[in-house]
Amino acid sequence: MAGDKKVPRKPVIDGEPWHIGGNPDLGDLHDDEQEVVDHAVFQSDDGRWHLWACIRGTKIGRLLYRWEGRSLEQRDWEPRGIAMRVDRSCGESIDEPDGREWIQAPHVIVKDGVHHMLYGAHMTEMGDGQVCLATSPDGRDFTRYKNADGYSRVFQGPAESRDPMAVKIGELYHCYYTGHDVGKPAPCKIYCRTSPDLIEWSDFRDVSWGGSGGRGNWDAECPFVVHLDGYYYLFRTSWYWPPAVTHVYRSEDPLDFGLDDDSKYLGTIRVSAPEVMQVGDQYYISTVEDLQGGVQVAKLKWET
Repeated sequence: MAGDKKVPRKPVIDGEPWHIGGNPDLGDLHDDEQEVVDHAVFQSDDGRWHLWACIRGTKIGRLLYRWEGRSLEQRDWEPRGIAMRVDRSCGESIDEPDGREWIQAPHVIVKDGVHHMLYGAHMTEMGDGQVCLATSPDGRDFTRYKNADGYSRVFQGPAESRDPMAVKIGELYHCYYTGHDVGKPAPCKIYCRTSPDLIEWSDFRDVSWGGSGGRGNWDAECPFVVHLDGYYYLFRTSWYWPPAVTHVYRSEDPLDFGLDDDSKYLGTIRVSAPEVMQVGDQYYISTVEDLQGGVQVAKLKWET
């Protein structure tokens, strides 16, 4: 995604979006209040495309559901059923007094030919949010990573950590994620940790909060970072929608997109909880703000 020459750009939706996955029928787990929210769009080794999305508000809480398509430009991908539910034996979602399951926000990155899926699994036994890991040799069947304690988590905190995404910058993987630190002047922030292997992670640092993006409880959700032509672009969603609002920042430093200031602020784009995909020279962007109750994809262009 990166070029040699520094060219400042701005992401712009290019044309009308199309629908790839709707609000699924979950049978006995279905609830009329359920919603499709944060998601991952990725390609398996056989060339097929996959959508994994968190369905919240089901009869048992949150779970991950999946769809499959031939290409990013195909409409209405084939539903493939429930992809993953909480595994409390792996330390996931165990601080839930009402017993509801809470798994969310998958994101897939390929390292050394292995597909690594980071995801949120809500609270640990210590009351911290956690980011967990599962891997797949082909991008189809994922197996949970287990640390020395038998848990799937690779890091936890601060507070309610969730919505991870990772990108390799230099020799290190950078994981951007949301932390909801109740009681702070800006309780919702974007944090980053770095890792050489997607398992051992550095301490966290905050890289974006406040400013025009807002200082409310849900104003720094679902981060996604793209590196292009010498600049880093942060997509940061506010969850007060519809209409969908994602704030965009541009920085030469992947660890600084503005702390309660707008020095790197570009404006908004009409998507929610986006992922950015690239096929050849063509970029695409996804959004969960969809009148059919699911996920849409649109072409994305980068204007100078």
